[in-house]
Amino acid sequence: MRPSPRLIRLLLIGCGSALLVSGAHIVQPELGALLAKAWWLLLAVLLLSATLDFITGNNVYGLTGKRTLPGNLALGVEQPIQLQLNNQSDRSLVFVLSDQLPIQLRSQKLPLHIQLQPGQQLETGYLVQPIRRGQAEFGQLEALVSSPWALWQKHVRLGQTQSVRVYPNFLGISSLQSLSTEQTLRQLGVIQHQRRGEGLDFRQLREYRRGDSQRQIDWRASARMQKLISREYQDERDQEIIFLLDCGRRMRTHDGDLSHFDHALNAMLLSAYVAIRQGDAVGLQCFAGNQSRLPAVKGEGAINLLLNHVYDIHSGTAHSDYSAAAEQLLARQQRRALVILLTNVRDEDSADLSAAVQQLSRHHLVMVASLRESSLDSLLQKPIANFDDALMNCAGRDLIQRRERLLQQLRARNTILADALPRDMHTSLVETYWQLKRSGKM
Repeated sequence: MRPSPRLIRLLLIGCGSALLVSGAHIVQPELGALLAKAWWLLLAVLLLSATLDFITGNNVYGLTGKRTLPGNLALGVEQPIQLQLNNQSDRSLVFVLSDQLPIQLRSQKLPLHIQLQPGQQLETGYLVQPIRRGQAEFGQLEALVSSPWALWQKHVRLGQTQSVRVYPNFLGISSLQSLSTEQTLRQLGVIQHQRRGEGLDFRQLREYRRGDSQRQIDWRASARMQKLISREYQDERDQEIIFLLDCGRRMRTHDGDLSHFDHALNAMLLSAYVAIRQGDAVGLQCFAGNQSRLPAVKGEGAINLLLNHVYDIHSGTAHSDYSAAAEQLLARQQRRALVILLTNVRDEDSADLSAAVQQLSRHHLVMVASLRESSLDSLLQKPIANFDDALMNCAGRDLIQRRERLLQQLRARNTILADALPRDMHTSLVETYWQLKRSGKM
């Protein structure tokens, strides 16, 4: 039990009135004596009322609460938490309800001010927004129940401790599951270029169409059907894609509410989903502090396996050693694969990154997916008002130019590049993957 704001205000008023009574006693002793008697009488009434209210308010029973959590939460997406409250006592209960939120969540709707009549059941809730991935542990609900005269507040714990996983923003994947491959690509903004008969896996026989090459014609089937029949191919399936994910300190840079690492995870999951839908296998290897690894997996459950593997992985403060990451991947990945290096390229990485890409390219097809810092673009667009602004503008242009030179060096070595702002990386990754798939280079 603790004093309520109402009781504290009454006690403060009593202290203030005591000063007035003392002053009146000095000026007019008779009036002061009369006021003193009234003051002591009111104080006695207040103390008696507070004592009775304490005894009555300390006996809180019949109040129950239950929290219902979603199956999982998505980073940065507001989702509701449902609460069920029940008053089985014989008196009305007025209380302030709060929740022991995990550090990964934030909410602007708490605390809740609630009044329950005897026998009343109430369903309410609040919104939470995850700001960090991982396992989120909820404590018990906490209620400050007012006594009948609202002079005291009783601290009551309700419900049970619970936990829920905070995943990367997978809602984009959920919205694509009911779509076909063509619809998925259109939803992501990827432009498809039609191609006939250039894949590696046979799909079916069909009638000859204008534009088909002669090598597509199946002469035996044509002789049997007495008309030209062409073979139709589809993109080769059962290929492997390995994401080489940078978990170093540079990926801790924020772009909006999310870090570069979280943007990279979202892009990886969406592009992995598209690849799995195409029949390819997807794997993961982390480097720079975190050494987590997931061998290439395929099939309907592959994306869920990938989600459960990465939901609690975070970037650290380690330096990104590309050469060491390449050596580890080559030691574990024997089959030729498309290796997608997800990182934030800087000009100081030139020697190490070039050596790692060259090493990987001997056995695998390599793509470097670099998240471009939007803060540099914003810096160049900022008006120059003074000398300091001019210096910052020149420094930003120099960083961009040196970074572009490194990318040009990678292009000169026939390295596949996907360079985009963090919020656009998922589209860039999917589009580059699709172009490789349709070109037959994979």
